Amino acid sequence: MMRSRARWPWAVGVVAVMALATVVAVVIGANAETAAASMSVLISATVGLFSWSYHRSRPATPATRTELDQAAEALAAMVRRQWTEEAAAQGLLDPHPLAVRWRSGQTEAGDHVRMVGRTLSGRSDDIRAFAAAYRALPRRRLVVLGDPGAGKTALAILLVTELLRYPEPGEPVPVLLDLAPWNPRREPLLDWIARRIHEDYPALRNDETYGRSAARKLVAEGRVLPVLDGLDELPAELRPRALTALNHAIAVHGPLILTSRRSEYHRLVADADVVTAAAVVVAAPVEAADVADYLRSVVPPRRIAAWQPVLDDLTRRPDGPVAQALSVPLNVWLARTVYASPASDPTELTHHPDAESLQHHLLDALVPAVFSAETVPLDPAVPDARRTAAARWSPDDARTALSFLASHIKRQGTDDIAWWELHRALPQDPAGPLSAPVAGAVIGLGAACMAGDHFHWALSPLARFGCFVVITLCTAVAATAMIRLSFTGRDGEASGAGAVRDMLRRVGTGCAVVLPAAVVMGMVLEYWAEAVERADTDIEVTVPPYTGIKAGLAWAVFMVLLALGALCAGAVRRRLRPRSRGPGERGAQVRRILLFVCLFWVGAEAAGLLVYMPLRQVIGRPVTDVSFLTPSEDVAFISRRATFRAGVFLLITGVMAGLNLSGGSLRPTRLDVRAPARILGALIPGCVGRGLLIGVPLGVVLCFVSTWEAWVPLWTRTVACGAFGAFFGILFGLALAVLRWARVPADLEQETPQSTLRGERTAAAALMGVALVPPLLKWFITLEGQLPSSDVPGVAVVAHGLETFEANVAIGLAAGLLAVSGTAYFAYRETGLRLAAARRLPRHPLSFMEDARSLSVLRRVGPVYQFCHAEFQDRIVTDPAAVGGVARTGAVRA
Repeated sequence: MMRSRARWPWAVGVVAVMALATVVAVVIGANAETAAASMSVLISATVGLFSWSYHRSRPATPATRTELDQAAEALAAMVRRQWTEEAAAQGLLDPHPLAVRWRSGQTEAGDHVRMVGRTLSGRSDDIRAFAAAYRALPRRRLVVLGDPGAGKTALAILLVTELLRYPEPGEPVPVLLDLAPWNPRREPLLDWIARRIHEDYPALRNDETYGRSAARKLVAEGRVLPVLDGLDELPAELRPRALTALNHAIAVHGPLILTSRRSEYHRLVADADVVTAAAVVVAAPVEAADVADYLRSVVPPRRIAAWQPVLDDLTRRPDGPVAQALSVPLNVWLARTVYASPASDPTELTHHPDAESLQHHLLDALVPAVFSAETVPLDPAVPDARRTAAARWSPDDARTALSFLASHIKRQGTDDIAWWELHRALPQDPAGPLSAPVAGAVIGLGAACMAGDHFHWALSPLARFGCFVVITLCTAVAATAMIRLSFTGRDGEASGAGAVRDMLRRVGTGCAVVLPAAVVMGMVLEYWAEAVERADTDIEVTVPPYTGIKAGLAWAVFMVLLALGALCAGAVRRRLRPRSRGPGERGAQVRRILLFVCLFWVGAEAAGLLVYMPLRQVIGRPVTDVSFLTPSEDVAFISRRATFRAGVFLLITGVMAGLNLSGGSLRPTRLDVRAPARILGALIPGCVGRGLLIGVPLGVVLCFVSTWEAWVPLWTRTVACGAFGAFFGILFGLALAVLRWARVPADLEQETPQSTLRGERTAAAALMGVALVPPLLKWFITLEGQLPSSDVPGVAVVAHGLETFEANVAIGLAAGLLAVSGTAYFAYRETGLRLAAARRLPRHPLSFMEDARSLSVLRRVGPVYQFCHAEFQDRIVTDPAAVGGVARTGAVRA
């Protein structure tokens, strides 16, 4: 299997070269010049294809022992910094952990003691002794059980930080991972662990320092201690298979720490097996005396008097409702957080009849307690960052946002709140707040691309560029308005008087946008016609009366037709109700490319007709006559030029999509140009070969998609278009090599949600630059080489197609917008605007999530967030106050 996998790229390269050789053999009979051009394309394609084949079939270099040691040290540094900061943010170390006693549960749900070697017990407030007892286990396998809120995750965090604070020589690096996203049916455990480490700790992707696939090799070599949190979070039907996979993995891997709720784990081992040779500890309820001592330590001295009734109740009634509720560590943290303000009264805790109602009270009071709209700090001891975060959001808005996030991740079947996955919470909307402007901009750039080539022989460079900008902006703004006003995503429409009012509002808004833009467009076209009339050309032109008015009206009619087309498309879409697919899927990507090509062609066709109309009218006819001199010939000439431009746009976007310049998914990426240059040199041959493999066939397709003059021979235009495709394939192949090289992080930086967002924003800007540079380079070569005057017919025709600077800028910007619209950053920004309009989340969700983390409601795990407490997450989803009212209205609007 490995041998065939190494040879198939060579087979692809040989077959492609043989096909090109056959084409050249046929072409040689045409003429010597065409044959020479064909041979140059063949030679470049051959070199590129074999370079790509060699690159694909080259085996990975195994990592050395020194590289693995360096990778383990880097991983330990990142994990230690991550969970030490998280432990401090959750108050686990301030001033000391709560005294949770962990007794041995070996006889309840564990393996034979002789298999384990010894039983284990300990206390959370003496984590050093607990870690020493864990290290004393012969196989270092531990299962942590407890009821909801018993402190299982807190113990796992404390263990990870303690093991990393004083590591033993050769000890594996503990890595805490949330087990909920794992699907044991699809991915083996060790492969999943390696993938999560590769994604969450990107510094290990530095092949120069750590070798290739460092995360996978660390796991395979037993250099990682998996600390898996939340076996009970897996679906019930997957748990037996997950337990089997765990035992299979640790038979090879060795150590393990696993947490789970007690009842779910007991049911699992009753029907399946236990974790082989693993010690089991169970959380005991926190004693009332320990809770009282802890509260005396963490409550500020000036607040002891307010807490005294609670402390007295714990002392007098160790079995009362307060003591029962506060025997759960989660409730102790909630009580400490909810009643931290001097204005709060902890005595309320003693007024509840039972522990369950007290817990519900604490869960419901958490959001109003930590999110305060008051600008005056209630507690000077609270850090400034926490006071600022608390005052930035109102309690109602915070509750709505947290309820939405909890519901979203529950539907996704995960505990991770990833900003690049928020788009899955809403159905796709082609007329979204960013999608519609991008579509309108593509129409405007198509129009400007056509007009730029028309303007160049009658206007000065400055005037030409000014008209180019005006046409782009006017068309883009008006097209965006038409799409937004007509293409709605609602399932139902208003009826009666509401429908009439809505229609009148839409018509009025459309007129307010289109009519001023039509006036400006008419002025530009009349200015262009007068410039042509003054120009010294062999075309006799007289500007007909009211040219600007007629051109502006014609442009307004085009916008009306565009609105009608959007209405029809919206009606068809609502009737068909296509299956929702992510923008990163291949089918959705192909459909988006074809849609953008059509929009670009529509803009170019309309601009060609409008620009050509003032020059070709019959002089002397009535003012209302807008007929062409020779309609069939004129429209065919304009359509031919517009189709060629749309074909070039299809060629560029097709090459970019085929090379997956954006990474091929909606997961975030980042760029770092500090990687070694020799890695770039190793990437260039394969990427250029792949670009040629994609660009040459797409260039040949351009020959048949675009309409040509009848006097250009078929083989001539085939070779010319093939060379055109090879040119873009080489350039975009080089861009792919640079992007792959730059996506290799070179520093020991742990990924955070903010860093991934910044990195994805940089990558999106780089995509725009990558799309813009090749057309501009093509324009420069055309200008310097005087290719429009070439004796080769195909070269001259291709050069005439995009001759001006403005036309090349337009097509490059349009291709860049298409590429950026498929990135995670674009999806996040549009989703944020849509959710803000629906009053579900703020416009910048990541800012809210970071504030919630600083207030200990969420926690940060690598590039994602999670709820600190599953009980609060479940409560805020089922709480009627959280899902009703504004939130329910927002769901309908979304």
